[in-house]
Amino acid sequence: MKFWLLMFTFILMIALIWASGAMAFTLYALNINPQSPNEDTQAIVVLTGGRDRVEKGLELFANDMAPELFISGVNTDVKDEEILALYKGEKALPFCCMTLGYKARSTMQNAIETKEWLAKTEFKSIRLVTGNYHMPRAMMEMRHALPEIQIYAHPVEQINLKEDKKRLMRLLLSEYHKTVYRYIGLTFGLDNG
Repeated sequence: MKFWLLMFTFILMIALIWASGAMAFTLYALNINPQSPNEDTQAIVVLTGGRDRVEKGLELFANDMAPELFISGVNTDVKDEEILALYKGEKALPFCCMTLGYKARSTMQNAIETKEWLAKTEFKSIRLVTGNYHMPRAMMEMRHALPEIQIYAHPVEQINLKEDKKRLMRLLLSEYHKTVYRYIGLTFGLDNG
């Protein structure tokens, strides 16, 4: 009888830890704000994969928040002109210094692709643009890959997800699990996860 009581207590504790972590992750992801929004950086890095991310990156670029823009994880069929067409702001975009990265297909690969791009520069600071729900894992991967770079989080609230609560909750739970999995992997040196 004691064995089953201990087993039940253990399972209950694991469930409570999981639920508490999921709730904390959700609250953090939904309430995260841009870090030092008026601070200029040497580059803006946008991770593709959700609506409004590239648009926000272009807006920051047009507003001179950094002299260079790197967009990671671009589909190989997408050209510069198609990216530029997403910009709807009034202020003109700079004439140069936008680079598209076509290699990345995951958040870990985004970090590797960004590291490879930054290796060609002497930059020490970036502004990272991605969805708010994706920012915790993206920051974890970027800090792991780029420990010497100052990274400012610039999360984007994706309106299409805000209107679809069920989809948003599924996405947040999925991101929570991916973040925990990668945290464990990085903690124990499993960098290929």
